[in-house]
Amino acid sequence: MTATTSTHRKLSHSRNNDEQFQALDRALARRYVFRLLHEQRLRRIQEQPQGDVIFRPRVEICDDPSSSRITATLELPGMKADDVRVTLERDNLLAISGERVSKAPSDQSASVNFPVREIKYGKFLRTLDVPSGTMMSTISAAMSDGMLLVSWPRFPPGTTTRSPQ
Repeated sequence: MTATTSTHRKLSHSRNNDEQFQALDRALARRYVFRLLHEQRLRRIQEQPQGDVIFRPRVEICDDPSSSRITATLELPGMKADDVRVTLERDNLLAISGERVSKAPSDQSASVNFPVREIKYGKFLRTLDVPSGTMMSTISAAMSDGMLLVSWPRFPPGTTTRSPQ
């Protein structure tokens, strides 16, 4: 083994170590930044009054090509149909909104401690795109067991469907 080969191996080994340390440094920095962002988001949520929180309910949209309607299912556990508003904003934006209120007695809320609080309370809003020209009279909504089913026509009345060419 010559001196140049030995020196080359040491330099190569040194470069590998540098690359490994840089990769470790990037991974640790990324984890630290994610943790800071998470803590910042939690602080923002805690500072915000509970009644002003706006959240988006989860949704599942079913677009069956063989059906003339598109259906969206929204999770709204504990909600009643009277607590939910379905409106058509502008020409093609369907808005589902309402407010979920905590069932805890309001006179005790200051003294009661919640070690775990995962249920979202407050105002909610979910918007969905619908075809341009859709009228509110063609949109149907039904609430059952905390699930809101909303459907609208694939093609609004008065439009012609294009046949595949």
